[in-house]
Amino acid sequence: MKVLAMQMRREIWEHRSLWIAPLLIAVLLLVGVATLGRIQFYEGPARPATATAPFELMLLGWGVPFYLAAGIVVAVYLLDCLYGERRDRSILFWRSMPVSDTETVLAKLLVGLVVVPYATFLLSALTSVLASVILAVRHHVLVNGQVAPLWNTLMWVRMQLVMLYGLTVLLLWYAPYAAYLMLASAWARRSPYAWAFVPPVLLAVCENMVFGTNYLGRIVERGFSQVLRLAFNLNLQFAYSVGESLPLAGNAARGAVRPTGGGATDLLASPQLWLGLVVAALMIALAIRLRRYRDDS
Repeated sequence: MKVLAMQMRREIWEHRSLWIAPLLIAVLLLVGVATLGRIQFYEGPARPATATAPFELMLLGWGVPFYLAAGIVVAVYLLDCLYGERRDRSILFWRSMPVSDTETVLAKLLVGLVVVPYATFLLSALTSVLASVILAVRHHVLVNGQVAPLWNTLMWVRMQLVMLYGLTVLLLWYAPYAAYLMLASAWARRSPYAWAFVPPVLLAVCENMVFGTNYLGRIVERGFSQVLRLAFNLNLQFAYSVGESLPLAGNAARGAVRPTGGGATDLLASPQLWLGLVVAALMIALAIRLRRYRDDS
């Protein structure tokens, strides 16, 4: 475990964009909150002046840039991590060390699928607290023209739990994508981006042209709506109505934001999830084998 931890620390040192990008997002958001003007929300003439729905939306709005940036930098990192060490010949040095290929690949995978996403979640949560403080000190929120409170501790905790649950679900659901990117990184002798994206696109196009079907395209897509339905019992209906401020709201009248229905139970009972994890494990095993025997020198 100590060797694995040191390997992960090395990856973070060598790939500074993994932590610079989220920090930059945090700074930009805090500066934006500190400089923006008055915020106004309109919930209808019959609604009292409460900041529950606006507070939910602000928390989601502050979290989205972090997760988008983390998704981009993690995808770039996973696609380059095994190819880059062969390109700069640093693999020759690390092969001389008492570190196995399995430990190296797993360390890179854990950085991309565990360390960066959950560190981004913690940074997003901290930023939401600091942004709320700044907003309360410098500005105020108007709901239907009336000043409304800017903090709800119970709502903040619930929203963080929902986002943590959603992040974990998405990491498990899209683990095959991460494994595929690492496999492409281990396989490619040059241009890993082309090896990662061109073959599935060409195969999907050829399947549609020859057979008129789209099975491969559906596998590659691995629909976001499907994981929402399994994990949250939701359909892609993001309508904002008087009675519901968010699609995740189990009881908007009390401001409760939580997964409804079966949720995690339905997700864990889904064969698609477990099949995807098995495929991810097989691709990681193949990436380890490729790293062991691939020699571009």
